[in-house]
Amino acid sequence: MGGTAGRSLFLVALAGCAWLSLRPDPRVEAWLDVALAPTRVAAELCAPLRWMRLRAVRAAESELAASEDRDYAQRRELYAAERAAALPSDPALSYGRRFVHVEVVGRRAEHFDQLEVRVDGDSCRGLARGMPVSYGDVFVGRVVELDVPVVGHAWVELVTAREFAVGARAAADGRRPDVFGVVGGIADVSRASDARVFLALSTPSARTLPQSVVRVDESLAPLARFAAESQGFLLGAPQPDGEGEWVLSPFLDYRAGLYELVVAAPADIDRPADVPLPDELFDGRWTQARVTSAGEPSAGREGFELALGRWQGAEQGAALVRGARLIGRVVHAGALGSDTASLGDRGFRVPVLARVEGMAAPLVLGEFVSRGRRGSSVSFDWEAPLGIPPRAGAASVRATLFTGSGEALVPRGLLIGTASLPTGPGPHRVEVEPGAPIESLGTVWVRLAPAAGEQP
Repeated sequence: MGGTAGRSLFLVALAGCAWLSLRPDPRVEAWLDVALAPTRVAAELCAPLRWMRLRAVRAAESELAASEDRDYAQRRELYAAERAAALPSDPALSYGRRFVHVEVVGRRAEHFDQLEVRVDGDSCRGLARGMPVSYGDVFVGRVVELDVPVVGHAWVELVTAREFAVGARAAADGRRPDVFGVVGGIADVSRASDARVFLALSTPSARTLPQSVVRVDESLAPLARFAAESQGFLLGAPQPDGEGEWVLSPFLDYRAGLYELVVAAPADIDRPADVPLPDELFDGRWTQARVTSAGEPSAGREGFELALGRWQGAEQGAALVRGARLIGRVVHAGALGSDTASLGDRGFRVPVLARVEGMAAPLVLGEFVSRGRRGSSVSFDWEAPLGIPPRAGAASVRATLFTGSGEALVPRGLLIGTASLPTGPGPHRVEVEPGAPIESLGTVWVRLAPAAGEQP
């Protein structure tokens, strides 16, 4: 009877585990994490393989330490170049305006066309709702809320929002009058298949548009509070949609490519001198964690286990770094330990910013999705709806890749690696050389979330 009862209990437990694998319950997972915590500690104390790989760990960490100064210098240069690129290059767009830098930190869950940004300095003093937001010479949207969800943060609504409307003008060649209209929202001709997005152009004053760029012009909108600050910024290039209407091809990837922006405000706003945001690598929200495994047992995986869990502050999505290099992210935080994914894990996603050889301004590339490791490189899928314009007929350009912003626990400007980027619209497959022996690390630094009520 005892054997029968034991087998029955085993089968019931097996069926329960199978059910939970198909219908996971966070409460049960949290309970199991706590219940199995002693086994994780025992496994770590009794792992002789960790001592056998000590020489490889020392070699890998020495290699990373030797490149840290160079990595930090590249990060500082990236930040300076980003801030310069966010400002208008056209002198006419700079006249009579003051520009306040903001960094994109996320999107609103219930409104994808609204960005959460953090403002240079410690508050939004002097800024106001309705002020235009731009990147370079391109109009992006308007400020809609200030000092929310925390002081020093704001919400920006993009020109792609359904109810957005901004006056626009296409300058004619002198033989015909300029064409006026209203731009806002995504045109129906936009296609999800190739990630292309077009801006809608409504009520144009003529059926045929001149072959010139369309710029913001709210001179005919008497209620536009900041019409002077918006005037002249670029919106897009007109093209027919094939059904007798016109749409605008944008100059920016609004879906996944906005990291550093500026608010265009009146020159005389009551605001102290801007202070650049502190480097997140040195803000104290990091903790060191020991690597307790050399890799995942499943084929095609190279993530590892960390001796750091929820009780020590680990959270899902947190970045793992060594120096200024991105190593991976936490994918599951248990009570005392965490599972991670690194760049070479299939499905690993990261927003990417590039410094291309011979170009001063960084290029926003959007999201890369890992296809796995191939030798020393990692393959990534890149949608590239706008792509990189060919240079001197070259089919590719060399670039250094960094993390973009918009991920709560992944700071902008972490070094990813180097790659040859294909030119022209995508989709593309990109081979990235990480330049870091992540498979042999002994410790990493983990990004911590702010405590409840803490100001970032």
